Amino acid sequence: MPRKAKRGRRPGRPKGSGGATSWASAASGLKSYRNTLATDRDALDEKIGALDSALDAMGAGAPAARGPARRSAGKPGPKPGPGRGRRGPRKGSLKEYITKVLGGRVRGMAVKDITTSVLRSGYKSKNKTLAKSVGIALADMRGVSKLGRGVYQLK
Repeated sequence: MPRKAKRGRRPGRPKGSGGATSWASAASGLKSYRNTLATDRDALDEKIGALDSALDAMGAGAPAARGPARRSAGKPGPKPGPGRGRRGPRKGSLKEYITKVLGGRVRGMAVKDITTSVLRSGYKSKNKTLAKSVGIALADMRGVSKLGRGVYQLK
């Protein structure tokens, strides 16, 4: 039995859907909804702050915060992510030994020389590709500058 030929647009789709104007109207609708939510959030933050200060005045203290902590738009605070609280390399780590080895030199050293010096200074490793690990650690270290191909120096 032969199929009927399809005519017109597919059912279930409104006329004019899929064009550039529909994307623009969807985006403006989402922006409007986001602004409404942000306004509601600010109002809730004010109410929570008032409740916390009332609890503090009563001596009850504020309860532990629920959910992720947020920074207000105008108030700077600590930035999340890596890099906070830099204390240098961990004691006994490869990066610490590299720092010791490079600290005694004025000129740059090749990765091969750094690797042998690290082993001589007492770093214990069974790594068969220690030179590769040293090269990766050097590229990751902030206090080390690259002078040339495979040559590094402390800043």
